[in-house]
Amino acid sequence: MHASDEQPDGASSAGSEHPSLAFSIVRDDAAFRLQRRIGLIPSEGLGVVRRALFLAAICWLPIALWAVATGRASLTHGEDSLASHFGIHVRCLVAIPLLIIAEHAAQRSFRPFLRYFLETGLVLPADMPKFDEAIARVVRLKRRVLPWVLILGCVVAWASAGVLLSPKEDVGWVSTSDRIPFAGWWFILVVRPIFTAIVLAWIWRACIVFILMLNLARLPLSLVPTHPDRAGGLAFVERIAFMFSPVAFAVSAVVAAAFAHDVVYHGVDPMTMKGLLFGAAALVSIVLLLPFAPLMLTLTRLKRRATLEYGSLVGRHGRLVHRRWITGEDIGSPEILDAPDLGPVADVHSIYEAVRRIKPFPFTKLGLLAIVAPASAPMLFIAVMQFPLPAVIGKIVKALL
Repeated sequence: MHASDEQPDGASSAGSEHPSLAFSIVRDDAAFRLQRRIGLIPSEGLGVVRRALFLAAICWLPIALWAVATGRASLTHGEDSLASHFGIHVRCLVAIPLLIIAEHAAQRSFRPFLRYFLETGLVLPADMPKFDEAIARVVRLKRRVLPWVLILGCVVAWASAGVLLSPKEDVGWVSTSDRIPFAGWWFILVVRPIFTAIVLAWIWRACIVFILMLNLARLPLSLVPTHPDRAGGLAFVERIAFMFSPVAFAVSAVVAAAFAHDVVYHGVDPMTMKGLLFGAAALVSIVLLLPFAPLMLTLTRLKRRATLEYGSLVGRHGRLVHRRWITGEDIGSPEILDAPDLGPVADVHSIYEAVRRIKPFPFTKLGLLAIVAPASAPMLFIAVMQFPLPAVIGKIVKALL
């Protein structure tokens, strides 16, 4: 990748005026600096394609070459072959590359997201120092080394637990004895730690987004209760959710691959696992939606305050209309009745209804689907594995002819 990874298209002069707009959740943390120092990340850009291919190759190729050399690569060995263990292929060739490529989407998302706070007037000029400080606190936290030390500790602990507690998981097919051969150790000591480290890195990034949203929610944002997006003007936040789409699919695909092996080779009925499938998809979705939870407090406060304020406005307007047209009082020419921005009673009621319809979460269905759909798709595939797909397709084709 080239320098555009760090300077996305569309950056305006605001970027030079406000350094906060250069915020990124993937650049300049301890892991990024280490990867750049050892050459995994180039001096310019993120090098996501190069890293995705490199990590996929270093994880999958040694196991594949060992399987070919020992005659355990083809399906002729049934569930004891490499081809039958979907989890290894999905983890190495799908999940790990997707989790790396997702960094590119994350890198390009935040500059337009933060710039929108300024361009739409959500952050007033007088509040720019508070805006800058809110982002600066997150940057200082992101650059700390301690979170990555904890991630490394979790990776080591998880790999050790895999050896001690479940040595046959994903590696039992490589040997008929209790001894774990090369491919098994490669999976335990290389593939699983790499995958775990990248997943934990994304969980940490989700925490960073949560803290960023919390800091922004505490700002005196100039929200519009009657905004047609039903989120006070914050609905654009859902664009950030799309950077989590590859992450949701990658994690869900790894879990689904384990279920798929049980269905195909151990005769497990997918319908008996529907609770687990639904629970796994829901858990992945919730974890990746939680970073946006702080904005719920903002919208709840906005709706509570605006309901009272606009309720008072509607009440004043309605009482004056009643006094003028029902009781026939001479009330003069109150400004509230002649204000063109309020209009007739029906328009005033529409304004109040707009306030009452403020959503508790700043997402449309599209924003929710950006996370829920990729998290659910692999699980739905497992659920329909009991149906004879060729026969179903044949029936559909015949019905359409």
